[in-house]
Amino acid sequence: MRLQLDYKLGVAERLAHEEFRSGSSLQRPAYFRQAIPSLVLCGFGLVASYKGQSVILLAIFLLAAAVLIVDGWKRSLRWKSNLSAAVDEAPANSVQLVIDDRGIKETVEQQVVSFAPWSAIRSYVQLERIWAFNLAGGYTAIVPASAIAEAGPAAEADLKTELVARSIPQLMNGRALPPALS
Repeated sequence: MRLQLDYKLGVAERLAHEEFRSGSSLQRPAYFRQAIPSLVLCGFGLVASYKGQSVILLAIFLLAAAVLIVDGWKRSLRWKSNLSAAVDEAPANSVQLVIDDRGIKETVEQQVVSFAPWSAIRSYVQLERIWAFNLAGGYTAIVPASAIAEAGPAAEADLKTELVARSIPQLMNGRALPPALS
């Protein structure tokens, strides 16, 4: 089996890998979800001040709730613009990946070459946007799923067959799938 893939590896693919590796979503941070306990307390304060007919306390709790909501909204907007800027500014690296009988050979920007024999490939992860090959020493080879899809359905099937034949486990939610399911 020999599979050669040429693709660009950018911030989006690295973020997708980091999201899987960390086990937490790198999507929009949960500013509003984190503010829920404070908003609930403000709600109790609003009810109590309304029942107690205290206009000053009612105004204070309304102001506190408004500040929490506006702060979360502003942070959310900042996060989105910062992420967009990072994706736009970071150049995508040109990568050539060759998977053959010896292992995985990755050439970045036609200058940096790394090679991992099959014995150094510990596991792999197939996500919606990326495939990640976990290598010895904590290294990872990240491949956009689109690059494998562009090689054709036979290429993906051959790759999966090769991984199963070499007893390389597929990870799902951080755990290896039984060979029958991968």
